[in-house]
Amino acid sequence: MAEKKRGIMAEKKKVKKKYIVVFQDEDNTVLKTAFVPAGETAHPPDVPAKKGETEHQETIFARWDTDYSRVESNLVVKAVYEEVPKKYLVMYFHENDRLLGMESVPYGSPAKAEIHPEKEEDEEYEYIFDRWSRPLDCVKEDINVRAVFKKKRKVFQVRFFHEDGSLLKEEQVEYGKKAEPPDEPKKERDAVYHYLFQGWSQPSAQVMENMDIYAVFSSIYNEYTITFYDEEKTIAKTICHYGDPVAFPDISRKGYDLGWSKTPEKVEGSCDIYARWTFSNPVGREAGSGRGTYRIVNPSVKNGTVVLTKYIDTKSVRITLPDRVKLGDYYYTVEGIGPHALAECIHMEKLCLPDSVRYVEERGLAGCRRMRSLWCGKNLRNIGAKAFAGDILLKEIFLPGNQWKKCHKKAFEGSGIRVLLHVLPGSRRQVERVLEAVHGREKIQIIQQSLS
Repeated sequence: MAEKKRGIMAEKKKVKKKYIVVFQDEDNTVLKTAFVPAGETAHPPDVPAKKGETEHQETIFARWDTDYSRVESNLVVKAVYEEVPKKYLVMYFHENDRLLGMESVPYGSPAKAEIHPEKEEDEEYEYIFDRWSRPLDCVKEDINVRAVFKKKRKVFQVRFFHEDGSLLKEEQVEYGKKAEPPDEPKKERDAVYHYLFQGWSQPSAQVMENMDIYAVFSSIYNEYTITFYDEEKTIAKTICHYGDPVAFPDISRKGYDLGWSKTPEKVEGSCDIYARWTFSNPVGREAGSGRGTYRIVNPSVKNGTVVLTKYIDTKSVRITLPDRVKLGDYYYTVEGIGPHALAECIHMEKLCLPDSVRYVEERGLAGCRRMRSLWCGKNLRNIGAKAFAGDILLKEIFLPGNQWKKCHKKAFEGSGIRVLLHVLPGSRRQVERVLEAVHGREKIQIIQQSLS
């Protein structure tokens, strides 16, 4: 029994002591009474948010005057009230009536206005927030304010360029205003074209955006003058464009070859071109006539002479050479026979030289392998070295004239084994003197006879 009492007493000792906590209004009205175990926190009652108000002030609960977070004794806790400025609502709107935000502001205080409204730009203007529709430095009532924007006309960059891309001018121009172009640009002419300024790639009278404007040029063919002269006389004048073919006038002068001081194929600029006349048949020139080719010895247009350098006749057995030939605009007398001139007359057996031939050059009749008979002209005077070389079938030579004065000592070297030389009566002694030093004289037999 005694042990049971001791257990009950021990349990009583373990129960915490409780304290009374009374919450009172400022006029001692009990708002709540609570029994709170020692060391624990009391829970206060709800209190009015606002005790009272005047026109611009209000009395509101501020705090409890005693700490009740750890109760260690009986407590009376009273509410403490404070008089504070009344708060007013500021509502912020965009100019299009869209609500942007709200703010509570104590009476007489400035609003923070921490909202930053924006307005999209349009084609002409951009908009910058300027202010609110009512002042907010001293709020004394509920107010609605709207954003007020300041418009700024847009400014655009306008650049003027040359056709080659070089910058000529740059300026900032307000929307709808005119950009002033630079001075009219120039473009250097080249060989083919010269250029005229036509204007700008875009109009700049009303600027509505950033613009890059380029100079526009038209291309015009350059004209060049080609003038042709014959001595001091103008014979032709043509107006051409660059690259056109040059058309030379068709002119001629008897006995002369035409050349020009300049011979451009295509027009590259204006120029004067003069005719240059050269004699058609200068000394040493070779030209063809008929079957023969002749070298000019005397270029005189009245008494000109030539030497036969080549004669081609691969079929004839008997060949008679002409005494005169026409070369260009004039006739020339054939006065001589050049080296191997008739070597290509492969079937020739008899050759007749005209009276105009006065000499046979070295190897002049060489290579006539089938020639058997040679009839010389009346005015033959000289026969050169090896004139008959290779003429192995040559048997007869006829000299109808008495002008033969000279014969090279090797004239008959390489010719036929025996040659009959027919001369005019009375010419024998003269012929023998000519042949005195000729090699192979013994194989030449002189025969006098009437030759016609």
